[in-house]
Amino acid sequence: MSNEYDVIVVGSGPGGATVAREMSRRGRKVLLCERGGNWQALGNTLSLAMLMQWVPLIFSKQANVVMAASNYGGASVISCGAAVAPPKKVFDKVGIDLSAEAEEARSEMWIDVLADELVGKTNYRLLEAANDLGYHWTKTERFVDQTRCVPDCSDCMLGCPRSAKWSARIYGDDALRHGAEVVFNTRISDIIKQDGKAVGVSGTRWGKKVQYYGKKIVLSSGVGNVGILRRAGLSEAGRSFAVDWLQFIGGVIPGMNTVHEQPMAVGTLEHYESDGIIILPVFPNWAMLAAMLPLKGAAAIPWIKNAFNSTGIMVKIQDELQGEIYPDNLLYTCSKEPTAQDKKRLQKGVDIIRKVLVKAGAPSESIMELAPSGAHPSASCRIGEVVDKNLQTRLDNVFCCDASVVPESLGLPVVWTAVSLGKRLSKHLDKQLS
Repeated sequence: MSNEYDVIVVGSGPGGATVAREMSRRGRKVLLCERGGNWQALGNTLSLAMLMQWVPLIFSKQANVVMAASNYGGASVISCGAAVAPPKKVFDKVGIDLSAEAEEARSEMWIDVLADELVGKTNYRLLEAANDLGYHWTKTERFVDQTRCVPDCSDCMLGCPRSAKWSARIYGDDALRHGAEVVFNTRISDIIKQDGKAVGVSGTRWGKKVQYYGKKIVLSSGVGNVGILRRAGLSEAGRSFAVDWLQFIGGVIPGMNTVHEQPMAVGTLEHYESDGIIILPVFPNWAMLAAMLPLKGAAAIPWIKNAFNSTGIMVKIQDELQGEIYPDNLLYTCSKEPTAQDKKRLQKGVDIIRKVLVKAGAPSESIMELAPSGAHPSASCRIGEVVDKNLQTRLDNVFCCDASVVPESLGLPVVWTAVSLGKRLSKHLDKQLS
């Protein structure tokens, strides 16, 4: 117990990095544990930097692909930079108001709509086509420092080498400046218990066993939370979950493509409240296609031909809670496939996207659909089932703070929500430690 921390945070994504930052700023002794590395020298790209250590894809028993990431900053490093506030329709159901925390994060995360010159002509073509059809598309908010951003660039999902896109690394670095400690390449697997309470965590670092002791443990490792909690006796974790199924649709519009366009700079949430659907222009980058297209076999050949000439739009949905996470299975990580309701919602989005692409100038025969994939595993440690409203589990001193705690599928970009949850939890932890 000689090296005891006030707070141990497992996972450096948006939720974990926020807790580390907020608690260190309050003068608490913080340890941040990250399973992945910090590949700054390699440009933070999805390609070499991340594949060297942890492939950012997990596979279901049904061979569906779900995006994930284990690196400093978590999935925020490869996010599109889309900023959507925590949805009231999800959190009102569990009696949580995140509006104050969301507003606090707004200026820190550079959240605003992009200047016209950064949006791009292809995005504007799609926006105009959609509105001509009677839909209601607008410019969307993004967490981007527009003084560093440049036109005709779509490197957001490749880590943004200009550091123009906000990522959880910014909060993590701030935590370090305020005295927090960080250990990379550290896989936490177990909770250390004493007299029925959690007093620390254990795992391995470069294959060597490690133990860290702390007064409060915050699990922010996404899917990894499930295995840690189950081994600690919380068998309810991960018995069903969400992935926010998404589908990419691409078409060839002469003289245009989304290869060099800001992803998700325009779009619509008009179908979200009623149908749990959002539609935003974005298309897989070269690194994502390299991972996804081989799964299509020979059917991938037309995609390879047109991949960098296509204009792409994505539909993302609130999927039904279903499936299970298998933390110790070596062949597949989970069981998850779209339900009939999920397929119905996806198809509604696909039909809208096809109309928009044709209106924008894409011949109908050029339009192709990628298979549905999971955007972000979530709702595996839900508020009201695995954690309470203060994000505490039934094991004393153990909390969760990331997308795993959302009470149902968000069907939205999760970064702003995770940061808001981290700010809210930090206030609670600070009171408990006082």
